[in-house]
Amino acid sequence: MNKKEIITVVANKLTSQVDKKEVQSVIDTLLETIKESLQNNERVSFKGFLSFETRLIQEKSGHSFGKDWSIASRYVPKVKFSKSFKDMLALNTKG
Repeated sequence: MNKKEIITVVANKLTSQVDKKEVQSVIDTLLETIKESLQNNERVSFKGFLSFETRLIQEKSGHSFGKDWSIASRYVPKVKFSKSFKDMLALNTKG
């Protein structure tokens, strides 16, 4: 399911309360807020679902195949699903 499909489903579930453009605005604002928080190295979590955070990767360097190499320190995104969400999915796969 992509962003456009999510917007349609959410708008349909909310029936006449809000239209697609309002749902799109809310989702865009939510995603932008998550991005800004991660840029500030803040953790974002949705209890019982998932959390987003950044992790610092330390600078690395070495020598291989006759060449020196290095990788600069940087932050990388990390997404972790909650145990309850993983358990729910596991229950769905049992026949």
